[in-house]
Amino acid sequence: MKSILTVIGTRPEAIKLAPVLVAIRKNKYFESKVCVTRQHTDLLDPFLLNLKIIVDYQFRNHESGATLHKTAAHILEQFGVALTELKPDLVLVQGDTTTAFVATLAAFYSQIPVAHIEAGLRTTQLYSPWPEEAHRCLIDKLTTYFFAPTLQAQNALVAERVSPEKIWVVGNTSIDAIRLARKSSKLTRNSKWRVIIVTVHRRENHGEPLKEICHALRTIVELFPDVRIKFILHPNPAARNPVIDMLSGVSNIDLIEPIDHLSFIRLLDECIFVITDSGGIQEEVSFMGKPVLITRETTERPEGIQAGTARLVGTKSASIIACCKQLLENPDVLTSMSKIHFLYGDGYAAERIVTILDQELRKSSK
Repeated sequence: MKSILTVIGTRPEAIKLAPVLVAIRKNKYFESKVCVTRQHTDLLDPFLLNLKIIVDYQFRNHESGATLHKTAAHILEQFGVALTELKPDLVLVQGDTTTAFVATLAAFYSQIPVAHIEAGLRTTQLYSPWPEEAHRCLIDKLTTYFFAPTLQAQNALVAERVSPEKIWVVGNTSIDAIRLARKSSKLTRNSKWRVIIVTVHRRENHGEPLKEICHALRTIVELFPDVRIKFILHPNPAARNPVIDMLSGVSNIDLIEPIDHLSFIRLLDECIFVITDSGGIQEEVSFMGKPVLITRETTERPEGIQAGTARLVGTKSASIIACCKQLLENPDVLTSMSKIHFLYGDGYAAERIVTILDQELRKSSK
């Protein structure tokens, strides 16, 4: 039997890793252990409960809104103790968070192999998104088993001289999470409004870019009285407070506190398109047939752009307003972007990942 330590620090990690944990628990060759770093605190605890994730090791809380330096140091300090106590044969990380990076570094220091889910995503611009681009590049320098969501991610890893024998294209587990959510609950649509979902949280969009985005949203609801914008707030004060200051009380704009995954999928199912700087949402909406306007200059998920379901619109008000007007005024354009694509998998990535790990860890034991 092999022990797999799955590391979770943020809500998106919990959502994407939940299907993997289910698949690991079904495999009798594996002993599943879960470590929570509490990079997210208030957001994460309800999700762990709702997703029925059993936690074996939990780090102590750290300062809310701490700098990256403090967060990384806080997590790394405790990993040495955790790895000594839990003695895993493999550390499993997902994505590009501070938790994923520091967990990988700690495993390397302890000479424990790492499996990276969502490996190979690249913008090739070190500061965009920041610090995620650097995190995922550094994680993949120390990874043993690479689970790429797409062929383009695989190609990026090969270009960085990762052995093709250690890369598997499996899709993204975010699609698994949607499939399971839709399976567990019947989703309905409300046609009274033309709903636009908005999320903004990237550090590079704090400050003036966020103000530009908010100005664009105010203009959109003024121009289109039948449009209702639902803005999902982020707990980071730098991403949250300017939105409340500029949009609170604006007619037809709802500011919504963070919600559980199923409720968020319901909102996505209801909307006509999405405005976001999130990477994971780009994956989800392609599977749900929803157009997405990306408030960034680059994306590590170019497949949506190439398929015509996503557009990079930046953060300038004029650009965002122009693209929204096109979608709201031209049904043909909206329809052309509202096609379902399996760009990031078919919803069975978790099962593939666990099957591959079973095969590889058995080989390494011989």
